[in-house]
Amino acid sequence: MTPKAKAATGALTLASAAILGAMHLWEGQRLTVYADKLAGGLPTYCSGRTQPPRPVGSTLTQAECDAIDRQTATEYGRAILACIPAERMDQNSFDAMTLFAINVGKTAACNSRAAHLMRDGQRENACRALAYGPDGRPVWSYARGVYVQGLQNRRRYEMNWCLKLATAA
Repeated sequence: MTPKAKAATGALTLASAAILGAMHLWEGQRLTVYADKLAGGLPTYCSGRTQPPRPVGSTLTQAECDAIDRQTATEYGRAILACIPAERMDQNSFDAMTLFAINVGKTAACNSRAAHLMRDGQRENACRALAYGPDGRPVWSYARGVYVQGLQNRRRYEMNWCLKLATAA
C-alpha cells in the first residue's frame, strides 16, 4: 500500500492478509466461473466476484484471481471507509465489515443497522448487529427469503471477528 493510501485509511490496512484469508474461507477461490445457486444463478468467480460479468465455464489463472481478490478487498474496504469513519473501527472490525460488504453488497452494508451503530460509536452493538437483530433473531441469513444456516454461520464469524479487539502491532 502506498503511503498516501495508508494515510487515507488512518491505521487500517486495505486488503489485509486476514481479509483475503477470510474471503477464501467463506467464498473459496474458484478459477472457473460458476452459476451461484444462492444468488439465483449469477455467474461468480474467484472469491465471490460477479462484476464484470464473465461467461459460466470460462477460466482464470491463479494470478488473475489473486489480483481480483485483492482488488475486491480494496474496493469494498474503501466503500466501508466511505460510510464509516476509520477512527470508529479497529482492524478487526474494519475487516469484518469489509467481509460483510463483499457478501451483501456495498449499499446494503453501508445502510445496515451494523453500519449505523458503528458510525454512532457503538462498536459492540454494531458487531452483534452483523448477525442478530434487536430481537435476537438472525439477520442477513436469508437467500431469496429462505433461511440458510451457512449464511448465519458466516454472520456469526463476522460478528466474532468484529468483537475481537485488535492488538497494536
